[in-house]
Amino acid sequence: MAEEVVVEAEEGEVRGREVTSPYLLPSLQYSASPFEQETAANRIGEIMGSKRGYIHPYVGIGEYYTDNLFNTESDRKGEFYTRITPGIWVMLPASRYPIRQIRTLNTAPGGMALSRFRSKASSRLQAYGGYQADILRHSRFTSEDHVNQRGEGFIRYNFRGGLSIQLLDVYELNHDAYNTGDSDTLDKFKSNLFNTVISYDISPKTYLEGEYGFYTLSYNQDRLQFRDRDDNSFALRGFYRFLPKTSALLEYNYITLDYDEDILSDSDEHRVYLGLQWEQTDKSRWRLRVGVGDKDFDESGRDDATNLLAEIQFLHRFTPKTYVEILGSRTTNETDSLTTDYTISHRVLLRYYQRLTPRFLATAVLSYENVDYEGDAAVSDREDKRGTIGFDLKYTLTNWLAMSGGYSFIKRDSTNDESEYDRNNVYLNLVFSL
Repeated sequence: MAEEVVVEAEEGEVRGREVTSPYLLPSLQYSASPFEQETAANRIGEIMGSKRGYIHPYVGIGEYYTDNLFNTESDRKGEFYTRITPGIWVMLPASRYPIRQIRTLNTAPGGMALSRFRSKASSRLQAYGGYQADILRHSRFTSEDHVNQRGEGFIRYNFRGGLSIQLLDVYELNHDAYNTGDSDTLDKFKSNLFNTVISYDISPKTYLEGEYGFYTLSYNQDRLQFRDRDDNSFALRGFYRFLPKTSALLEYNYITLDYDEDILSDSDEHRVYLGLQWEQTDKSRWRLRVGVGDKDFDESGRDDATNLLAEIQFLHRFTPKTYVEILGSRTTNETDSLTTDYTISHRVLLRYYQRLTPRFLATAVLSYENVDYEGDAAVSDREDKRGTIGFDLKYTLTNWLAMSGGYSFIKRDSTNDESEYDRNNVYLNLVFSL
């Protein structure tokens, strides 16, 4: 693919040697991003560039230690556990790298934590499929053993005349982090996100996007089924390119949230955004959106809400050896607590990638999240603040074997004393990839 040649040229690697794109590395093996489930399976297959081909199997085997497995303020329990992560991904046309992972978040209306970039490849057809299992086996607390799974598929077809259609589906078997919402146990759920985007180039400077998404969420435990819901989301976006690489955008979103049980109220959301987008390549782009969102509850007695919304996505390769990613948002999300109606969430994440040698890559991450629970003031006066700092070091041994290790520190402060905790994590991991 022509796009891959650009990637190799940007990185300055010599053909025939291992080529690894910095942005493809997971930020931390302990996925502590505020834009996705903390325990989400990591895309270990993205740690290293594979040989050009259609089918890419991989497996990661790692040893992990945490000094606070259950995320508690007192009575902390340290634990060693083994993590085995087999997976496979398939790409058409043949490619060295998979597509960028879609960030799902089960509290986000519609299931997606951030908006998607339109990425129109040079080939007429592009298809991708992937599956990964995340098998955790504990040393002391064997009852906490579990398996996360993620399967995803994507297809895009570019018609002549400027019309493009994309279809995406992401299915996950996952769980929330310990001490989430009102729960202190391992809360397992399954979710499915279906999304389709139709875009049309009206002129070289103007194009439109229409998007539909369906997201469904269900929990295994009966006591958490009050969170089970189905979301339908609709979006219309218009872009006008006033500079060669910069566009203005106007966007309207409509989201319906339908809960299975009559405990949390169904609601409708209307969101309007204005923004700017700059896109040089798939690895150097940013988007800024600012808007207003109205949340209308179906149940009488609950106060409707209007809130300021914002989002920034900044991804840039400053040099062939340095890459930076900044993500930030202010948004309304669904609650994980019985005593509240919804949350206002502020999130920011900074990732920094530095290639020290052709085989040695360092990654650092810093994130902050503020979640303000909204609803009846008598029961919902709660605010959580969580920060994460960490780093990864990865060394490529051969073109099919890589070793990585890292450390992270997570701390959450809360007006609810039982929700406070801090946690140290370390890991060492091997990844075999073809």
